[in-house]
Order: sequence, then C-alpha cells, then structure tokens
Amino acid sequence: MTATLAAYPTPVATPPPAGALKTRKQPAPPYLPNRHDYKPTHPSLFLIEFGPEGEEFGSCLRAEKAYTKGDILCPIRATLPGTKAYSSVQVLPDPALPSSSRAASSYPTSFSDAAPSSTRRHIELNSDLLYVNHSCDPNVVFDVNGREAHEGEEDASGNWEGRWRVRAEKDIAKGEILTFAYFSTEWDMDQPFHCLCKTERCLGTIQGAKHIEQGVLDGYFVNDHILAMKALQREQAQQ
Repeated sequence: MTATLAAYPTPVATPPPAGALKTRKQPAPPYLPNRHDYKPTHPSLFLIEFGPEGEEFGSCLRAEKAYTKGDILCPIRATLPGTKAYSSVQVLPDPALPSSSRAASSYPTSFSDAAPSSTRRHIELNSDLLYVNHSCDPNVVFDVNGREAHEGEEDASGNWEGRWRVRAEKDIAKGEILTFAYFSTEWDMDQPFHCLCKTERCLGTIQGAKHIEQGVLDGYFVNDHILAMKALQREQAQQ
C-alpha cells in the first residue's frame, strides 16, 4: 500500500533543523544533491523528496518499497571522515573515554584515548541517507556498532551482522518518510533544535544523549558508543 503524505507527521528538517537553537554558518556537507539533476544513491530503496525551493531543509527521504520490522534497508558504507557537525554521524565516543576509567574497560580500545588520534569518531554519510530526518518515534535505526562494510563487500544473507547498517525499527509502508533518533548516535549535538515530530514520544528539545536520562534512552535502540559515554557520565557523577 502506498502511503499518503497526510498519514505521517510533518517531516523534520534535515539538519541544521528547523527550530535550531544555535544559528551559525556551517560548511556544506560533501554530498548535497541538486534537485534538478538528482540521481538516487540507493535506487529502488529510497528517494529524496526535496522541500520547496529555498526551503531545502524541509526535504526528507521516502521508502521506495515496504519493509518489515527488523529488515535491513542497506549497509552504511562509502562514508567519508567527518568532524562534529550538523551533517555528520557520530560512530565512536567523542571525546574518547579515558583509558583509566571503568567504562573504558568494558569496551573496545577504539572507544578510549588509547586509540590512534586518526581514529574516525564522526563520519559524513556521503549518500541519500543524509536525508533521514529525526523523530522521537523513529521507524529506522542507524546501527553503527561494528565496522563499516567495505566497498564491494557483499552479504548474501542481507543481514550485515557486525557492519554498519540501517534497520527497520517498525513496519514501514512504501512511500513513508524514514526517520531515526539523532540521540541514538549523537552525544552532544553541534546544533541542538526544537523537535517538530509531533509524536506522543516527542522529547521537545534535542541536544544529544548526554542530556537525556538513561531511563528514557532505555526505550530506544542506542549505539554502544552512546551507552559507553552514559556509563562514563554515571561514573564521573559518583566521584
């Protein structure tokens, strides 16, 4: 069944989001398609719906097919090194966990300050996935536990276990807007904003997982690097 626009919440703007609490000039992300010669990066899977001219931050990504909860939409790969920015996705603790902390002892070395300084802690998606907007009641997750799938790497099962991937958090109809919870990857956002998802689960101001109580996060899929930073936050609060 093809979804109609009216059946879903108003799309939340691709960052920097509508209602941003900080407004400053930001560099453009490395991937920023032009509506007039747009070629999908994941044809047959999803498609950008561009906002009106001059209101590009009202753009969104719509599913080109139906998905069942638990389905893997695609691996996350061909990314570029990033820094903390409105368009990037965090994939490791930033700042890194002190190697002397109890929290660091429970996670891979890449999570701590013992990792090489060149370790990527943020990535640029470099694809249409940039247009998966925020919702406090998301229908997909960005699972960045494990590693990035190599260019040309295939997985006959389609599960992409242990590799970065986009997974359906609930059943998704063809034509539905794809959303994920930004705080499932972001610790302390470069550009906090007032959420416009209008769902019953809406948390209001979105600043990152640092500012959300653990009990609330427990109701969501949250990546391991966020769980590690939460563990460090609790550890430091007890000192």
